[in-house]
Amino acid sequence: MKHIIIEGGDGLGKDTLIKGLCSHFDYDNIIIRHFGKPPSYYLKDPKQSIYYQFEQFNKEADLLNCIYDKASIYYENIVIWNRSHLGEYVYSQMFRGIKEKEIKKRLIVFEDRWEFNNIPRFLITLTADPEFFLSKEDGQSFSKNIEQKTKELQLFREVHFLSKIEKKLLIKVNNGDKFRNKKDILNETLKFIKP
Repeated sequence: MKHIIIEGGDGLGKDTLIKGLCSHFDYDNIIIRHFGKPPSYYLKDPKQSIYYQFEQFNKEADLLNCIYDKASIYYENIVIWNRSHLGEYVYSQMFRGIKEKEIKKRLIVFEDRWEFNNIPRFLITLTADPEFFLSKEDGQSFSKNIEQKTKELQLFREVHFLSKIEKKLLIKVNNGDKFRNKKDILNETLKFIKP
């Protein structure tokens, strides 16, 4: 079994990369989980929203352990998280009023749970130049201007290296004002997650 986490800001190609991975593995034995923002009624109280998010992540971690415990030796499950607990480091600080120290503590406690299983875990964080990131804004993201986009990219980079996940890959998705070739990004990812 492999647990692959795809992180990064909106519009940087997470869904495209996941589709490429699914196609490569013939959609066989792949489980995809997407984590979005907490329900709106939780957003009124930042403490409740972070509690809700980590409650969801803990449930998913328990599910992963169940899958791992029951996985057959004849095939390999691939579990992909589209976004993860690491995004909370970014969005809780920027938009929910949670202090860095508090969110960092929650991340460490959450990841400590993973030290008790042997699931191979891979973190892939997509990044870009701030101007390119802003050009992909569709009006649906929290970040709306170059300052916010720059901060968001900086925090994703910070949490990428803060995470205890050992196998990490930071991929810059743009070359100037254009996306890099999606096959190149997919091949870079496949090479990284091979045993």
